[in-house]
Amino acid sequence: MKRTFFTLVLALSAVFAQPLKVAILWHQHQPPYENPVTGQYEGPWARMHGVNDYPWMAEVLKEFPEIKVTFDYTSTLLKQIEDYLSGKAKDAYWRVSEKPLEELSPEERAFIVERFFDINPRFVEKSPRYKELQAKKIRGETFADQDLQDLRVLWNLYWINVDYIERDPGLRALYRKDRGFTQEDLAYVLKKHLELMATILPLHKELWERGQIDLITTPYYHPILPILLDKEAIRESNPALALPKEPIAWPEDAAWQVRAGRDYFQKLFGKAPTGMWPPEGAVSQKAAELYAEEGIGFLVTDEAILGKSGFPVNPATLTRLYRVEKEGKQVVLFFRHRDLSDRIGFSYSQMPAERAVEDFIGALLEIRRQVIGQNPNAVLTIALDGENAWENYPNNGNDFRRLLYKRLAEEQKKGTLETVLFSEVLNLPSLPIARLGTGGWAGDFAMWAGEPEENEAWDRLSRARQAVLAYQAQGGDPQVVEKAMGLIYAAQASDWFWWYGQDTGFPNNPPFDEAFRAILQAVYQTLGQKPPEELYIAVRPPVQPQGTPGRVKPNLDGRAEAEEWKGAAYLPDPDGTTMQTQDDLIQGLYLGFDEQHVYLRVDLRDGLQARDLVGQGYRLHVYATTPNEEGGAAFPEGGEVSLGFPLQQRITLDFNQVKEGQAVLVRYAYREGAWVLASSPADLAGRRAFLDQVVEMRIPYTTLKAEAGDTLRLAVVLEKEGRILDTAPNGNPLALALPQRLSGKEVLVVKDPEGDEHGPGTYTYPKESAFAPFQGLFDLLEMRILDGGATWTFVFTFKEMTNPWGAPAGFSHQLINVYVDFKEGGKTETFAKGAKVAFDPEHPWDLFLKAAGWPQYGQRVGFPDGTDTADGVVVASNPADKQVILQVDKKYFNPAPGQKVCFYVLVGSQDGYGPDHFRPVGKEAGPWNLGGAQNEDAPLVVDYLWPEKGVQEAMLSQYGGGKYAVLKPYCVAWP
Repeated sequence: MKRTFFTLVLALSAVFAQPLKVAILWHQHQPPYENPVTGQYEGPWARMHGVNDYPWMAEVLKEFPEIKVTFDYTSTLLKQIEDYLSGKAKDAYWRVSEKPLEELSPEERAFIVERFFDINPRFVEKSPRYKELQAKKIRGETFADQDLQDLRVLWNLYWINVDYIERDPGLRALYRKDRGFTQEDLAYVLKKHLELMATILPLHKELWERGQIDLITTPYYHPILPILLDKEAIRESNPALALPKEPIAWPEDAAWQVRAGRDYFQKLFGKAPTGMWPPEGAVSQKAAELYAEEGIGFLVTDEAILGKSGFPVNPATLTRLYRVEKEGKQVVLFFRHRDLSDRIGFSYSQMPAERAVEDFIGALLEIRRQVIGQNPNAVLTIALDGENAWENYPNNGNDFRRLLYKRLAEEQKKGTLETVLFSEVLNLPSLPIARLGTGGWAGDFAMWAGEPEENEAWDRLSRARQAVLAYQAQGGDPQVVEKAMGLIYAAQASDWFWWYGQDTGFPNNPPFDEAFRAILQAVYQTLGQKPPEELYIAVRPPVQPQGTPGRVKPNLDGRAEAEEWKGAAYLPDPDGTTMQTQDDLIQGLYLGFDEQHVYLRVDLRDGLQARDLVGQGYRLHVYATTPNEEGGAAFPEGGEVSLGFPLQQRITLDFNQVKEGQAVLVRYAYREGAWVLASSPADLAGRRAFLDQVVEMRIPYTTLKAEAGDTLRLAVVLEKEGRILDTAPNGNPLALALPQRLSGKEVLVVKDPEGDEHGPGTYTYPKESAFAPFQGLFDLLEMRILDGGATWTFVFTFKEMTNPWGAPAGFSHQLINVYVDFKEGGKTETFAKGAKVAFDPEHPWDLFLKAAGWPQYGQRVGFPDGTDTADGVVVASNPADKQVILQVDKKYFNPAPGQKVCFYVLVGSQDGYGPDHFRPVGKEAGPWNLGGAQNEDAPLVVDYLWPEKGVQEAMLSQYGGGKYAVLKPYCVAWP
C-alpha cells in the first residue's frame, strides 16, 4: 500500500515538474515594392527593417544559446534582400539619397522633405537636428541644401539598430555629429546598410544549422489562401462581409503559391521548411487539406480559429496540438495565444522593460500552473510580427528583447519553462479537427475583403485572370500565358487588398493602389490587349474638409455670405493659395445639404468674381458616384488625371447659359464609354445655379439618384473649351453622407454631462492630427432609444464627429460598448478582453452591443456564453448631427413595460489594433495613444453614460493592484 502511494506521489511530482513548452514564432514579411512596369523599387521598408530588425533578431540569440525560436521569412522579403545585395534593388528613398544635391529636381527635393520623416517620432526626438528640421517642415519653411543633406543622413542613419550604431566607430561619430553632414557621410551610411543586409541570411543559416532556430516560409506571394480556394471563405470568416461578384476559386493557383514558396526557400537555404506560417494566419478546412497534400508538416494560426472549430478557447485547449487529415496525409496546427502575442506586439512598448517582461513571464507561469498537471506535454504558442513593434519601444525594443530571453533562460534552468521549436514537438499527441474554422490572425478576413474597394480589387483580378485563360483557350503563345500568370500570382498577394478599403490606418495608400493596377495593366499588355478603363481609376480615400457636411439653407443669390453656409464643410483648394498658376481659379468649396437637396458653393481666387467668367466658354462640372451603380469613367472629360473614384454622373453648369445670374444644371451619365444626356424634367425646378461673387448650386437628391442614408463621392472640375483648368479636391474625392431618416417612437432619453471625455478625470487625447479638434470626439451627450416596431434604434449623440480615416459607417473615432442587464443570470466581465473594467456583481449583463465605424470592429451582438453575431444589428451614423446609430432586432431584447432594465454604456477610442479595438492609454499621450493612466490596470473607457457629474470619474478611478474599476449600471423602469 505504501509503495503504491509513494509511486503515485513520485509520478505526480514528475508530472508537475515538467516545464511548459513555449514555441515562439517571429513572422518577417514585406510586400513586393518592385514596380512591375518600370522594374524599379519604390518603398524602402525591406531595407529599413533589414538594417534594424532582421540581422539583430538573429544575432541577439547568440547571447542566449539555450533559447530556441522560429522565424518565418516570406519569399517576397527574401527576394528583395537578394535584389538589394545584387544591386538590382534601389528604392526611391535610396535613389534620392545617393543623388548629389545639385542634381535633385524640385520634385525630388519635395519628396525628401515630405517622406524623410517616415520614422517613429521616438527617433526624431533623439536628435536635436532632426527635431529642428521637423519643426521647419511644420512651419512650411523652405529647406536649404544643408537641411536636405542632414535630413537624408539622419533618416538613413536612425533606421539602423542603435546597437549597430554604437559598435561602429564611423556610425557612432555621425550619430554624435548630428548635423553638417557631407555626401561622403551619406555614402558611408548607405554602404553600412548593404553590409548589414549581407549578414541576414548567413546569420540565420548558422543558427538553423546548430539547431537553435527553425526557419519556415509562406506561400510565395503571401496570398490569403482560403480565398483562392473558395470566395465563400470570406463570408465564412464573417457572415456580415459582402462578397466579390466575380468567381474566385483557383485551387491550382493556391497549390502553385505553396510549391513556389517552398521551392524558393529550399533554393536559398539548401533544405525545405518543415512548416509554414499561412499568410495573415489565414486558414480554412480546404486550405489545411491543401497544405497537407503538399507535404507541409505544420501551420500556426490564431486562437479565434480554434474557437470557430468547435473548441473552447482557454489555456488547456490552447496548449494542445491539433491536426487536419485528408486521405492519409495530415498537417499539425498550433493556435497562438492572442493576448500574450499582442501584449508584445502592442502593449509592452508602453511599459518599462522589467515590468513588461515580468508580466509576460508571470502569465506563462500561471498558464503552466493551470495546465501542466493535466497535460505534461503542453505547448504554448506565441506568434507575431517580428519587425514592426520594436520602433515603438524605448531603445528600439533591444532592452525588452534581451531581458525577455534572459528571463526565459533563467526559467529554463529552473525547469518551469522551456523554449522549443515547432518542428521538435510534432510527434506529440494531437487532437483531430473535424472541420477547421475559417479566418486569420485578425479573426476574419475583413481587412482584405468585404468593403467595396477591396471587392472591386478582387473582381479586377478575377477578370484579368479570365482574360489570360481566354487567351490560352484560343491557342495563345504558352510563354505569354506563363508570363501573364506570373503577374496574376503577384497580384494575389494579401498586401494589395490590405491597403484597400477604409479599415487600415493609412487607407488606399497611393503607391500600393498604383502598383496593383500596374500589375493588372501589365497582364493585358502581355496578352497584347488594351487594359480596361477600370484599371486607370485610382482608388483614393476622401479628403477631410474643415468640418463635416451638415444642414444648410442658403439664400441662393451668388453672394459670399458666410453665415448662410455655417453648417457646411469647407475644403480649401491648395492650388488656389500656393504655387498658383494662371489656371488655378478655384479657391475653395462649401458642401452641405437639407432634406431634399445638396448645396455647393464654389469660391474663386482672390479678386475674381464668378460673374466675370460668364459668356467666356467656361463650364463647371460636379462629378459624382451614383449609389448602387457599377463602372464609371476613369478620367473627367478633357483630362487624364484620375479624381480618385469612378465617375458615374456629371452635373454641368455652362457659364454661357447663365441669364441674369441664374442657370439650370444639366445631368449626364456615363454609359458604355461615353457621357450621355440623362437629365429628367421631373426635378428641373429644383436644379439651380446662381452666379455673382461666387457660384452657389442646388442639386436635388433626385437628380443625383440618391436617397437618405446614401454616401456619395464627388469632385468639382473647371473646364474651358475642352481643357481642364482646375479640380477640387486634387486627386481625392469629397465624401457626402446623406443623413439617415430616424423613425420610431422615442421610449428613453438619458443625458450625459458635456466635457467629461476624460475617463477617470485624467485622460488626454492622442497628439496625432487625426484627433483634431482634440475635444468632443469621445464626449457622449445623450443616448436615445426609439421603438421601430421590430427593432430598437439606439441613437448616441456626441459633441464632435469626424471621419479622418473614411470609415464606411461615417465615423472613425468612437467605439461604443453597451451592456444590458434585463433578466436573471449573466456575466460580470467584459465580453472580450479590452475595456479593462468589470461590472457590478448585482447587475451582471445579459446582452452586449458593439458599434464602431467599421463592421468588423463593431457591428456585433454578444451573449454571456461568449458567442456573438452580426445578424440583426446595423450600425450607421448621421455625421451632420454627430450621431452614431445602432439598430438591433427585438428578438434579442424586448422588455415588458415597467421591467427594470440596467445599462452600462462605455465609450472608447476605436483602434483596429488595440485590445478588442480599444485604443491604449499610457501615462503620457503619444501620437496614437491616450494619456493619463496611472498604471496598466487603467480602464480604456474615455466616457461613461451617467447623468450626474462626478459619478463617472469616481467609478473609473478605482483601479490598480491588478484590479479593474467596477462600474455601476444606470437603471430605469422600462416605459
